[in-house]
Amino acid sequence: MARSVQEITEYLKTKFVEDSTLQQVYDLEEGKTFDEQFSKVSIEARLIDAFAWTSWGLESIWDTFRTEVETVLNDSYVTGERWYYQKALEFQKGDKLAYNERTCRFDYAQVDEEKKVVKNVAIRQVIDEGVTKLKIYFSDAGKQPITGDIRTAFESYMREIGAAGTHFLFVSETPDELRVHLHVYYDPLVLNSAGERIEGSGKPVEETIEAYLNALEYGGVFYSSKLVDMIQTTEGVKDVTLDETTWDGEKEYRRRIDANSGAFAYVKQDGDIIYSIE
Repeated sequence: MARSVQEITEYLKTKFVEDSTLQQVYDLEEGKTFDEQFSKVSIEARLIDAFAWTSWGLESIWDTFRTEVETVLNDSYVTGERWYYQKALEFQKGDKLAYNERTCRFDYAQVDEEKKVVKNVAIRQVIDEGVTKLKIYFSDAGKQPITGDIRTAFESYMREIGAAGTHFLFVSETPDELRVHLHVYYDPLVLNSAGERIEGSGKPVEETIEAYLNALEYGGVFYSSKLVDMIQTTEGVKDVTLDETTWDGEKEYRRRIDANSGAFAYVKQDGDIIYSIE
């Protein structure tokens, strides 16, 4: 990253007064700065300003060059998971792809942000029926499935831009319903027996569970230990144990859960959280 003109100027001035040869030629006093020994309009100060601006210009040019090279390299790299992730987000509903002979790839003639309906994407490489496939989870901004003609268009788009011979699995479903069964030991000065704030409104533990699930990276993994850690720091909670989870139709204790859809939706039912005073 290019230094500022001021940074370069200060560097040159410091090196000037530290140079032993220049100290003898100019009879410089040790411990004094350049500005304390030279006028701002001196030829030496003017030369340093000129060198500083020239150096800044060269460093800026190299910064621009490096950015352009990195852009070309990134654009040229294909078939990696990160590349597919980015290309999925670039899908534009209703627009036709055009083949770019210069880059040997398909692009949109014009970028239109309003047509980019795929807002959440996760890419996984999986083995399905003995075949390595690229599993693509995708959804809209609310993590809801993309369906109908738009889904068909997206899948066609991914196949067209993808490497020849790639096998795809597309997943766009409603978030997995997840119930959490807890035993919470609460502070009666902060919460009541229903887990509600005595001062104010809402249930802090349920809010924490929702916040944890909503913050999970799309296509991410639910870890029971991480949820417990978050609940431990929730206002009014002294201690907590996670007994079981209800997911995919089964109630059992799970250390981790990989969402079938790529995301989770918190489902609350009476009795899922038991509040007790120590």
